[in-house]
Amino acid sequence: MEFEISTKRRMENFIKSRISAVVLYVLYGGICELYQLDGRVRDEIDSWPEGMTYCLACSEKGPRLFFRKSQNQLQRLNPRIQRFYDTAITFRSLESAFEVLTGRMGIAQAYGAHAFSLHGDIGTAMELTRCVDVVEAYLFPGVMTKRILKKVPRREVNTLRVYLRILIGALRGAYTMSAEEKKPCRIKSMHKKYEES
Repeated sequence: MEFEISTKRRMENFIKSRISAVVLYVLYGGICELYQLDGRVRDEIDSWPEGMTYCLACSEKGPRLFFRKSQNQLQRLNPRIQRFYDTAITFRSLESAFEVLTGRMGIAQAYGAHAFSLHGDIGTAMELTRCVDVVEAYLFPGVMTKRILKKVPRREVNTLRVYLRILIGALRGAYTMSAEEKKPCRIKSMHKKYEES
């Protein structure tokens, strides 16, 4: 009987992990496309320093999304290669990550429940959170966003257009990962200061 329960749990975790990985991919695609379509996302990302690197991790061993700002666009990084980041949001468990990524719990609720840990500057985490809130307003139905967001951002373009652009971007390989490790802006600035002294 114990074997059946553990097998069932492993299968549930596998499914949650795969769904979370897909949602992270779509979330990244949404951020990329809304950088072109929505002024709020564009202004937020334009304010990031060159090389700013974020990590969203679904627990220590769960799926992860690394991306960085590079020459006024976003670049997805390979989590198997990439180790460094400027700011990381790491969920304490796959279950809590799954709840947030599938729209059952908002970031504010997850923060209140201590469902994730933050590594890096809280200001840069808030910048990312504002982008994610806008993306969620497009990707999730209105009923869901009203439940998980304190204030639902107004949509500047049609949701279907965003989904179509994400689909086309995925088909043409626009969100493929970089094959090499990239240094985040914090490490770059440390090297620059070292070289100047």
